[in-house]
Formats: sequence, structure tokens, C-alpha cells
Amino acid sequence: MAGAPKPWSLTGAARAARDARVAAIRYMRTSPVELAWHATILARAHESRAAGSGNPEAALALFWTTMGYPPPYPPTWRQASAMILNDEARYLSQAELYVITPQMLAVVAAAAQTLRYSDLSLLREDDLPGPAGLLVLPQPLRLRLPIGSIEEAQAYTWRLPWHIPLPPDRGFAGTELPAVRMSAYTSARRANPDFRREVRKLGTALPPFLLDCIWSLPLHAATPTQQHDQQQLETQLRWLNNRYWEQEIKTQTAAGETAADYVAGSTIDEDGDGTFGSRFLYAFWRMCEQQIAAITTAETGHAARKTAAKANVPADVRVVALRRTASPAAGPGQHSHTEWHHQWVVRMHKVNQWYPSLGQHRVRFRGPYIKGPANKPLLNGDVVKGLVR
Repeated sequence: MAGAPKPWSLTGAARAARDARVAAIRYMRTSPVELAWHATILARAHESRAAGSGNPEAALALFWTTMGYPPPYPPTWRQASAMILNDEARYLSQAELYVITPQMLAVVAAAAQTLRYSDLSLLREDDLPGPAGLLVLPQPLRLRLPIGSIEEAQAYTWRLPWHIPLPPDRGFAGTELPAVRMSAYTSARRANPDFRREVRKLGTALPPFLLDCIWSLPLHAATPTQQHDQQQLETQLRWLNNRYWEQEIKTQTAAGETAADYVAGSTIDEDGDGTFGSRFLYAFWRMCEQQIAAITTAETGHAARKTAAKANVPADVRVVALRRTASPAAGPGQHSHTEWHHQWVVRMHKVNQWYPSLGQHRVRFRGPYIKGPANKPLLNGDVVKGLVR
């Protein structure tokens, strides 16, 4: 019988994130199971989009465009899978490593749900805390896809600089758009029976999280040409993605100011645009910039540095926590352990605020607001009187 899960701790989270990254990189570089899995997934994703588009060649170009790959494209899906996994492993090894506390996860998840698709067009390069990052979550975020299945998001990555190559003869005025490259990782509990069977057959050891998908998000348009091309790309991708989910549902069947709550452990509905990962990272970045989040560096021992050097990855881990009033029981530099006594709800508010000095709108979050009896302990034992930014 499995024991109760251990309480979250800064040291444990940092160690687990370091080990998970190294394991994921090794797995993507060496696993024939993962190579075959992504070849199958890539082929199926393209087939579903091509079937609904009526123009397979254009669908293929947009398929690669969303991931930031220009032509010529790999001739087979197996070669495509190998290219993507090798690139992802390399980028993962170069990223700064972030872990997020359970409280901060709930705040960011609530904030992400207040963002609309149009808010993503406000993203600028200086919103990001660094050019490349891997954000590891303290627990999976349960996402319900439009077809009804559940995914468990476990980590997200980003990378700058990046560009989206725009295919010719598709109505674009330019050749590329500045963008952020992103990827999502799910927990190792993939539900596909063929995948599980192959893992058991080969005795493959799975890392704590597995690559799910890769996409590119355009930065805020700086010129009229970029604005035109961004709108054109958005229109084409939204139409193509809607056709994709319609096809997947058929297959499955045959087979201003916005507020949002998040209950720890609850399920979030993913929209047809598939933008929750973008909205989650954008909310995380804006909270870091607004200093709702406080970023510190976890202590790194000799053994951790030695392991990181051997794997050729950075050893440092940045811990992202909710900025709040200091607890009288905690001295400077001390970190309390989180104990999950009960579920709790976070409410966030979002506004698009005009900054006259910058001449631009920026997303700004208000909150967080913790709902629940005021005399009850909140996760780490503190009685919440108020939260400050």
C-alpha cells in the first residue's frame, strides 16, 4: 500500500526537478519507444488537420509553421520525430530551471483562465524573466481536452529568440514573425494502451514527465506588416484547429475585466484553440514582472553540481513563490514546508491597463484572493489575514 505523499519542500522540489530534467533529456535522446510514439502522433495530427482543411499541402505547411520549422520538411514522420526530439532535448538542456510552489501554481492557473486569446497578442520579449526556461509544476494540472480526454500538464518550456516561418502563397505580406517557442510536458501516465504495452515489452524506464507538444506564439506586432501577418496566421490556425478537433471528436465518437477561480486538483477545460499552455506561461511571466511572484535560487550542493555537470545542464534552480507578508514564525531566508490540509480556491482578476509612458497596453493581474474560512490554516500553517503584491 502506497504511503501518503510527502509535503512539498523547496529542497525536495529542486532536487526532483533537476533529476526529472536529466531523465527527460536522456529519454528523448535514446528511447525507441518515444521516437515511434511521436512519429505516430505527428502523422495522426497532420492527417486530422488535412482531412478537415481540403488542402493537405497547405495544412502541412501550417503544421510545421506552428512549431517554427521552415521547409524543406523531413520526408518521413519518423525522421520528423527524431529531429523534434533531438532539438527539444538540446533546448531543455540549455534552459534555466524554475520550480513553482503549490500556492503559486493555484494563483497562476486561476490567472491563466482570465486571459482571452486576444490578450496573447500583447506579449512582448521583456515580459519574459529570461530567454529560455523550464517551469516544473509541483503537481499535475488536469486539462480536459475538447474530445473529453484528460491530460496532466507537468512542465512547460520557453525559448527566445525564435521566429515563425510564414509559408508562401498563403496571404502573408512578410516571410516570418518574431515569436516564443514553447513546449508542454505531461506526466508519464500516458493512457494509450499501445504505448504502455511497448514500454512494458522493452522494460523502458520513463522519466517523470514526457514531451506532449511544441508550438510558437508570436510576439506583439511591431509593424503594420507584422500585425497583418499575425492576424492572418491566427485566422488560418484557428480554422485549422477547429477542423482538427471536429475530426478528432468524430473519430472519438465513432470510437474587459475577467475573473476566474481555481480549486487545487480540479480540472481545467482546454479550448479549441489549444492555448492554455500559452495563457499559463503568459500569466506566469506577467506575475513575475508585476512582482506578485518572488524568485529565489535554491541552494545547490556539491553532489547536485557534479550531477548537472556530468549531464551538461545548469545546476541552479529558481524557486517561484507567492509574494506575501512575512510570517512571524519564519526568520529571514527560512522556508516553511507546505502541508495540504484541504483544498482551497484562488480568485484572480485581469485588466488590460494602458501605460502612457510606454504607449502600450499591458496585462495586469489583481489579486490573488483566497476564499475560505479566515480562521483556517492555508497550506503552510499560516492564518491568512491578507496577501500583498
